[in-house]
Amino acid sequence: MSTKNYSKKIILVFGIGKLGGPLIDVLSKKYPQHRYVFVSRGKERSQKRANLSKYTALQWGLSPDILGEETDLYDIGRTAELIHKYQPDVVFNATTPFPWWKINNLPHEESTLASRAGPGVWCALDCILPLRLTEALSIAESNAIHINACYPDMTNAFLAFHKYRPILGIGNISNLVPGLQIAFAKELSILQTDVKIQIVGHHSVSWNAPNKNGCADVPYDLTVTYPNGNLHFSGPDDTPFAILREKATRVRGLDGLGVTIGSATSLVAALLGSSNSQHHSPGADGLPGGYPVIIEPDGKIKLNLPKHLSRKQAVSINEKAQVFDGIYHVEAGKVIATQKAKEAYFKIIGNDLPDVTLSNVTELSRDALARLDKRFNLNLNNL
Repeated sequence: MSTKNYSKKIILVFGIGKLGGPLIDVLSKKYPQHRYVFVSRGKERSQKRANLSKYTALQWGLSPDILGEETDLYDIGRTAELIHKYQPDVVFNATTPFPWWKINNLPHEESTLASRAGPGVWCALDCILPLRLTEALSIAESNAIHINACYPDMTNAFLAFHKYRPILGIGNISNLVPGLQIAFAKELSILQTDVKIQIVGHHSVSWNAPNKNGCADVPYDLTVTYPNGNLHFSGPDDTPFAILREKATRVRGLDGLGVTIGSATSLVAALLGSSNSQHHSPGADGLPGGYPVIIEPDGKIKLNLPKHLSRKQAVSINEKAQVFDGIYHVEAGKVIATQKAKEAYFKIIGNDLPDVTLSNVTELSRDALARLDKRFNLNLNNL
């Protein structure tokens, strides 16, 4: 794709770990005319990560503008100053105080308990940094398009009340789409690019579908369109995912993070281009769960649902599915974990998990991180 007609844009990426770093590595090579800014809590670390991206770009004969900056998202004023300084077109949150892969660093009993209960156990921790970034965008009165990578199925819905909320998420349900294209292309003996996927589903679907036990119990809606017709599946039904597991399995876990990076880069690329594009996004428009969407270059999004499904029906599917993730209910400014998730939280953290609200999310997050460090020596970065 030619980039010569695109105007220069500025992308701020908060978090330079396993997602934020590769995101800029990919985008800066495909769109070298834009400016990219890594942001972490250490300027030297950010600058070194920026240099790494420059190294790899120069190996392709490219010299994109990549910088490193420093802020602590908990310092809302400082973050707002940084946003005001750069006037970004896109802000991407790749931060979390407790990455999902560190759950495996818990003792076996606790990590198993957390996995079975679902990410609702960590709802307060997932909300805190996206909330702080949203508040900083508000102070800066930024026009940036806000994308959140921290459990957007739930977090974006929690932040839906805010003018500067994240309007898109990445990964999760989006990660199933390429596999379904490959699987049904083989099943139907057609080209992968001739398979169009429209799936409404929660993180619980994307997480469980590739497992040997599948997701036969979880609600979802899937339409597979191809040149000679279409197929429709709705959960609970493991049929399409059985086809996926048979014909298109992949490396998973941290080693399989490339598919999430692909989801993130293709979605941001849509905002750097000049035409409408179709994607899947968890937390789209502040809704719970994931949806097919059309992204316009100006950042406007609209749901791209199959004809048989209304917006209300799509949201209802994900509200039912979120229970399998340990989320009983989420609305603007409030998350209620399931009883199973609350019981797991108490056994792991040693304290009760109340309904998470704007007034207690900071205290809950600090307490959980401190207790995790003290109990299990995880060396987490406390807020």
